Amino acid sequence: MIIFILRYLFLFLSGALMGWVLEFFYRRYLGKAKRWMNPGFLSGPYLPLYGTGVCLLYIISELQMAFGVKLLLFAIVTTTVEYVTGIFFLKFYNTRLWDYNKLKFNVQGIIAPLYTFYWTVLSLFFYFVLYPYFFKQVSFIYQNLEFSLFIGIFYGVAIVDTVQSFNVINRLKVLAANLENSHIAIQYEQLKWDIAERFDDLSERVDDITGKLEGISGKVNHLRPRLRRPTFLRPFSGDYNLRRHLQVHYNSLKNKNNGDKMKRIMKSKS
Repeated sequence: MIIFILRYLFLFLSGALMGWVLEFFYRRYLGKAKRWMNPGFLSGPYLPLYGTGVCLLYIISELQMAFGVKLLLFAIVTTTVEYVTGIFFLKFYNTRLWDYNKLKFNVQGIIAPLYTFYWTVLSLFFYFVLYPYFFKQVSFIYQNLEFSLFIGIFYGVAIVDTVQSFNVINRLKVLAANLENSHIAIQYEQLKWDIAERFDDLSERVDDITGKLEGISGKVNHLRPRLRRPTFLRPFSGDYNLRRHLQVHYNSLKNKNNGDKMKRIMKSKS
């Protein structure tokens, strides 16, 4: 039983880490932001969605069935994991961790055929490349149980991270409750991006003002405010008004939605 548990703890850990790396580079080179961003909901370099997916793909890979059936299961299971994760945060926290609303045939903006195709391609990569590797690594764990110490450390850090991250999203939910346009779902990635950009703008203005003051008198360094900026791993920390940023975020989403509606109306009339 212990060996069985260790196997899937290791698989989840590996999938979560690899998924984070994949999303990290995807956001930099192919995503909307085109910048280095910490992907996902947690602070640390791991994505539970991918960890869960790898565990399920491993189970399917071990089943004795036709390859075509496995391929179908790969597509269904990975898309289901994505949908369950997305709908959980949308329903309980009014937050979108990702948004597929602009893609054709999307379902609630959470899943879309295009990404089901991507998941299937990644599943095939797992089956033909990673599954044989993981099979050997699991055998290694069986023979070297001391490795479980590192697995335990990882999950200890991840549990603390999860508690802190849910505290953050609960804070967002409470702050957003009484704001104008709060019926619109928070775009989590967009909010992180907007906060970082606005903080950079604020820092530049502060530097500009203090620079001008120093031109008048060289004795103003002690007056210079020391702003704590949001960090890569903690994008909602720092010296700024989160409530105000949320309201600006909601207003921009409302304007964007109104603009999209007008485009659809004009397109239907043309």
